[in-house]
Amino acid sequence: MSDLTRLWHFNRPQLAASLVDRVLAHERVALFGPRQTGKTSLLREEVMPLATSRGALAIYIECWADKTDPLGSINYGLQKAIDDLSVPRAGAARTLKAPVRKLGFAGASLEISEPPRRDMPQSKFLKVDALLSRILQETDKPVLLIFDEFQEAARTADADAAMAALRAALTQASARVGVIFSGSSEVLLLQAFSRAKAPLYGFAQAQAYPLLREDFCGHVARKFREATTRDLPVVEAMRVMEQVGYQPGPFLSVVASVMANPRWTLDQAMQALLDPKAQTPWSVGWFSLTSLQRMALRLIAEEEQPTGKASLERAAQALGETHVQPSSITRALEALEKNGHIERDLMGGGKRYAVADPVMKAWLKANPTLKIRE
Repeated sequence: MSDLTRLWHFNRPQLAASLVDRVLAHERVALFGPRQTGKTSLLREEVMPLATSRGALAIYIECWADKTDPLGSINYGLQKAIDDLSVPRAGAARTLKAPVRKLGFAGASLEISEPPRRDMPQSKFLKVDALLSRILQETDKPVLLIFDEFQEAARTADADAAMAALRAALTQASARVGVIFSGSSEVLLLQAFSRAKAPLYGFAQAQAYPLLREDFCGHVARKFREATTRDLPVVEAMRVMEQVGYQPGPFLSVVASVMANPRWTLDQAMQALLDPKAQTPWSVGWFSLTSLQRMALRLIAEEEQPTGKASLERAAQALGETHVQPSSITRALEALEKNGHIERDLMGGGKRYAVADPVMKAWLKANPTLKIRE
């Protein structure tokens, strides 16, 4: 998070309060919205503090801490919560739920809590229940669990077994635990809860994350006015916000450029953001790709069939080759998907790809003549 993003954070108290009300009533919410649009900031900086102020124990779990093992990531997050409960911060007194017994020696006595009666199971599928049970033993508070980027748990080979284990654990704890499942892939997240044979079918209520729009742009315009005594056109700001896919980070980068260059308009600052000569995540991403990967990304951005005859002929011409095999393009697509540049369009059955980052798509559109082969 940039300095400006922190300083100009836009609070959404009504949205945060609505989510906290639901989860403290032990509901389970599936909150979906595009990546980098502010979901995690909302959850960590507003929902968790509000839940804590209402007497709950809020636990945040990053499900793609280990993308190869999301359930392992969940177990790790639960273990960290147990460690925090077991070893309180300096100056904080720990409230034990475990029974206390006295040991006497030479006229003195010492109170100690009972050790855990069960060993932790080796199976990661059973461990999630054991860890959650131990958290509930350690605290009397209601518990809020936030599983961020939860759709990652649906991508692995053992996804159904992991989700079945999680459902069993959460069902047993439903009287004390509310849950928010957050994800950036709407289709994957909704499939996890709406597919008839899925272990989590009907287990959470879906809610679309409201994107930052006019209210956020108005907030930024007021902050801009306070900082510069100049006006920021809200209509132009909304147009830029749309271009960057409603991501506050890139939008505020554009605003920061206007602050630093008083004669610039927002459109000029946006052009600077998309300049291939500028050191940005998008220019670095492009120039770190192989020539074949660049060609494949360009084809996806232009919504062409990457392995079609016309695309293969175009790729061969751009690469200076006599021909390009479909298998070569396929390998390039696999590499682009792995590094997050593209994602499958699951609404279309997963047969087509789309550029994952709206800013990258805008960057490619703004630079149509970039050489594929250096």
